[in-house]
Amino acid sequence: MFDFNLFSLAVLAQAVTLIAILVVAWLSQFILGRLFIAFELRLRRVPWARHLPVIALSALPPLLAWWLARLAIDSFDAFGGQTNLLRWAVPFFTLWFFYRLADTLITISTRAAQAQVWRRKVLLPVTLIAGLLYAFGLLDDFLQLGSLADENLQNITVGSVLAGLAIIGLFLLLSRSIFRFLEDGFLPEAGFEPGLAHAVSTLMAYAVLIIGVVAGLMVTGVNLTTLTVIAGGLSIGLGFGLQQIVSNFVSGFILMFDRSISPGDVIEIASTAGTVQNIGIRSIIIKTATNREVIIPNSHFLSDMMTNLTRTDRTVRVDIKVGVSYDADPLEVEQALLEAAQHPQVLEEPSPAVQFLDFGDSSLDFALLVWTNDPIRIPALSSDLRYRIWDSLRQRNIEIPFPQRDLHIRSGAMWQPKDGASPQVEETLNQGQ
Repeated sequence: MFDFNLFSLAVLAQAVTLIAILVVAWLSQFILGRLFIAFELRLRRVPWARHLPVIALSALPPLLAWWLARLAIDSFDAFGGQTNLLRWAVPFFTLWFFYRLADTLITISTRAAQAQVWRRKVLLPVTLIAGLLYAFGLLDDFLQLGSLADENLQNITVGSVLAGLAIIGLFLLLSRSIFRFLEDGFLPEAGFEPGLAHAVSTLMAYAVLIIGVVAGLMVTGVNLTTLTVIAGGLSIGLGFGLQQIVSNFVSGFILMFDRSISPGDVIEIASTAGTVQNIGIRSIIIKTATNREVIIPNSHFLSDMMTNLTRTDRTVRVDIKVGVSYDADPLEVEQALLEAAQHPQVLEEPSPAVQFLDFGDSSLDFALLVWTNDPIRIPALSSDLRYRIWDSLRQRNIEIPFPQRDLHIRSGAMWQPKDGASPQVEETLNQGQ
């Protein structure tokens, strides 16, 4: 702590210097902000780097203030002046830097409402507590509080835990940046297929995150040899209750490198059809045509039958079946169906076609075959085509029959069998018109 003498010229000089440093730091943000705008516009095309100007601009004032304060301390020392107040203020600039950096990262990574909650209920209180502890000279004692419960944990203090968490957080942000850079930038430009690019990017991101967790544990002071005990406990748990989790985990990596499914593919599994949004290490997220997100464990894709409508080609055929009366002319039915196939989502090549399927019990059975390159909208397209078929057949007075059943009871001599059976009744079924 410093000897706070309000009437000392040395203290007054340091106070004026701190005020000048703060003014310069704030002005630098406004002056350099215009220069960063042009740089930001150029980086908007690069997904992983578009936030770098904002992050740099937010960290610039505290960094500049810290550097100017250190420069002022060296200058005061060179002339034999007092620097107690300046040295006392330097950690506040460091705290300011971490607050601005954390606030910016929260803002760009979460929605506005969530960022406000994190800023008001977490970041701001923690920063104020840290500032008050340092102002009263209690921060060092607080950070040195350690655990005496176990000899393996004696090196763990509040400061080491915070440092470990900070390192893990930084590696988490780094892993996300590497994932975006590889998946959205480098790998596609290098000629990687979308599925393989997603797999490589995911593995690299998890590798960086694992390194960050290990580094954070080492900085915290955890003895890594004790992790063998945890691994032994996990191995026992795997044998009893975690087989499905491990199966999904392994299946996730198999699917990533097998490339049978890629983000953006339209697939059908069981009774679910939709677009693949994300392939994770535990599950795959599918968005259906009704805008519902379905989460399916990875193991189901290896054990169940799955249809990929867009793996090699997005062109899919849609079959619409219809039956008409026996009185209709098949050639006229063909013309009506081809006229109904004139739809904006129906491809001209391959061209629509009509198949005469069968002579049914009560109708002539036809099928309209059309092609589309938007598989996720097949239900809507099928509905539109049925409306058009109905209108086209009605305009030509072509009837769509429905099964009919008539019951005829023939009157005659009634007799009662010895075994008590019911009287003889003749039933004639006529399913046509």
